[in-house]
Amino acid sequence: MKKHQIISSAVLLVLFLGMQTPQFAQDTSAGPAQADQERRMVAIGLLRTVNTAEATYNARNGSFVVWKTLVSDQQKYFDKFLAMHGQQKTVEHFSDAPEILPGWNLRLNVHIDGQGYDLLLRDLLDEKCGYAALTDESGVIRQSKAIDCNI
Repeated sequence: MKKHQIISSAVLLVLFLGMQTPQFAQDTSAGPAQADQERRMVAIGLLRTVNTAEATYNARNGSFVVWKTLVSDQQKYFDKFLAMHGQQKTVEHFSDAPEILPGWNLRLNVHIDGQGYDLLLRDLLDEKCGYAALTDESGVIRQSKAIDCNI
């Protein structure tokens, strides 16, 4: 009986210590990696917004459209983006291309027939790795960096 109590106590002790360990192992730093991740989430959110706005415009008009027309015609999507990502504190609206938001360079090329587009959104603040997010009329979003940098 005493052997059973010792084993039970040992198991409970291990379980208790195992549950306590994660709080000491957590990385709570809000360093550069987290700031980079937050900037990338803004880029991904913006590309999702552009894809939605382009799809809506295309459904109504039968073609995709350039940045200036897209922002003015589909303003509700872009206003919602600014509000969701806390950008309204720093900017009221998007600028003309190429630097549409502080630190972000946009290149949106609409195909000659209006049936497709290619978009590159580049982070001007990432001088070392040149982070960029890309999309097209398929709606797939891709991320890239310089060849020597990890994604």
